[in-house]
Amino acid sequence: MSAAPTTTFHESYPLAELRPADYNPRRLSETAFQRLQASLRRHGVVKPVILNADGTLVAGHQRTKGLKAIGVTHTPAVMLGTKVRMQDEIQFNLLHNRVETEASVVYAEPGEIGSWSWIPWQTIRVAERKNLSFVNAIAHMTAGHGPWGSVVIDDQGRVVLNAEYAVVAAISRFDVLAWTVTSADAAQLHADLTGEYGVYDWSAIEDKAPVWNQHIVQPKRLRKFSSKAKAGKLAYGSETWTQLVLPWLKPTHRVLDFGAGYGDYAKHLRAKGFNIHDYEPYRCADGSYAVDIKAVVGMIRDINRDMAANGLYDVVVLDSVINATTSLEYQHWVLATVNALCAADGVVCLGTRSLARELRDEQAGRVTSQTATTKMSFLDEDNVEMNFVKGKWQKLRFHTPNTLETLLRRYFQEVQISDRSGSNIKAVCRRPVPLPAGEYEKAFEEEFNMPYPNGFRHGRHLELVGNLIKLTVERNNSLRN
Repeated sequence: MSAAPTTTFHESYPLAELRPADYNPRRLSETAFQRLQASLRRHGVVKPVILNADGTLVAGHQRTKGLKAIGVTHTPAVMLGTKVRMQDEIQFNLLHNRVETEASVVYAEPGEIGSWSWIPWQTIRVAERKNLSFVNAIAHMTAGHGPWGSVVIDDQGRVVLNAEYAVVAAISRFDVLAWTVTSADAAQLHADLTGEYGVYDWSAIEDKAPVWNQHIVQPKRLRKFSSKAKAGKLAYGSETWTQLVLPWLKPTHRVLDFGAGYGDYAKHLRAKGFNIHDYEPYRCADGSYAVDIKAVVGMIRDINRDMAANGLYDVVVLDSVINATTSLEYQHWVLATVNALCAADGVVCLGTRSLARELRDEQAGRVTSQTATTKMSFLDEDNVEMNFVKGKWQKLRFHTPNTLETLLRRYFQEVQISDRSGSNIKAVCRRPVPLPAGEYEKAFEEEFNMPYPNGFRHGRHLELVGNLIKLTVERNNSLRN
């Protein structure tokens, strides 16, 4: 016997009673909106929208707009049995947008053509089960919230839309909500519903991802797995350090790890005799998400003392920093500051997220039961995504080898890009380009006096900024001569 649903299906729910979610990121072009309306006129709604228990529209925002545009007042809807947290709302939105996957081949008992019915799970036959990670993600949500999705099936019993959802139903033994179509209509329906409908646009919720949220995903580098199965293995390493820096680094080099997170590599290498300083404006103590302002100010004073005595740095490491910049302005401020910290004959080693890798994952629909609970991502037109992680919105920015090289050549005359096909693109930069004095001053003010919640800034950066401006002017004059 299948478990009793914890969701409620409404075949005709009033659009006027829906409350759109403020985080919905989709934006349709006029062409896409017209195509959506044509599809709704041709087929109607064959994929119910999803509602939270309080009536908030979790998934189906553009569909409801299209329905209103063509004069329809009601829509099929699945309402969750209990109000779920925002993180799960976002997950429903993502899975609902991506659930039209036909990697699996599934057959079941069709219902009456042109109507809704509940297909008994006992009739579902999985001929080919693929895309297992996506199946796991769907199963994770159905286990917690009941059967929230649906399928489209043709009159020959072939599931033509949402096959992976049907696989989950067979495994978990719950009946499936289905819309049945003729075989002749199935191909057109599939083509209409699996096309591109809009792009992601984060402008409506920009203020929900302030810069200080970025610290919530700082990896704890060089920490080992605690499980016996992985005893002795590293949970997180850094390709930037292991592949780009450590093969040639010597104890005589003066190094600054800029945006160092928990500072694990700096601590590890200092213990081995290397001359490494680190800076992280959102440094947290282990086990806490509260920023340790005292530690941040301590790093600023340490860098200031070191530069006052020894000048700019031989090596500056920028590991997974520019992919966490919340705006193009912050990206510029980071790179202008790194430019300034680098000695005339110094080197900057940088690693950042690869757009090509992200697109491969997007196209493959790679979502696992583990990441489904923590990482829901949507790429916009500027190759930026926002994630809802640990109760907070956080931004990630992606680059291609070409966009990264073009960006870095504004700050360095020599740029060498490597690892073009991996998950991280890497770059080695030399010969810093002199920038206007005003750009340096603004960058230093922002990077060494970062904003914190409630408008707080520590204000303990002025001596460092003054010394860095002086050293940068001297270096730039030497570069011009």
